Amino acid sequence: MQNLRALAASALIFVLVLVGAGSGAAMERTVISAPTEAVAWVWPVAAPHRVTRAFEAPESLYTSGHRGIDLAAKTNDAVFAPHDGVVSFAGRVVDRPVLSITQPGDLISTIEPVIATVAAGDRVRAGQVIGAVATGGHCPVGCVHLGVRLHGLYVSPLLFLGTVPRAILLPAFP
Repeated sequence: MQNLRALAASALIFVLVLVGAGSGAAMERTVISAPTEAVAWVWPVAAPHRVTRAFEAPESLYTSGHRGIDLAAKTNDAVFAPHDGVVSFAGRVVDRPVLSITQPGDLISTIEPVIATVAAGDRVRAGQVIGAVATGGHCPVGCVHLGVRLHGLYVSPLLFLGTVPRAILLPAFP
């Protein structure tokens, strides 16, 4: 049931971003299109791609949730750029090494823990080796966290990896 709620919340956030959530004269409407073949995403770790913890959308910007997905991986495994872009950060945040990649359209992916073999300012291509799995952060050993922000809001990375399951409408219960 919790997974269904997380999936529904993730879809709701995506729809809100898609239609330009917010109103008022100062707000600008933004139209977001789905990724095209030219900007196709790849998994940041080698197959098999096992999600050990799913995306859990927070109820608000300031409440708890899981703002990404955790993927099974072994320490020192290669980490791949999930999409084309520019490395916007490669360094340590508190207790873990983090790497962020920015793509046009105000989209940022973050992977942790990863010891980067690239530096801020480097252009990367989807599938390019960008580092190796490290330890630290909220992930237990043997895990990589992938987070995605679109226009500053966290969305499920599975939306870009093409694995969001098709929605099934259930009958209303009295």
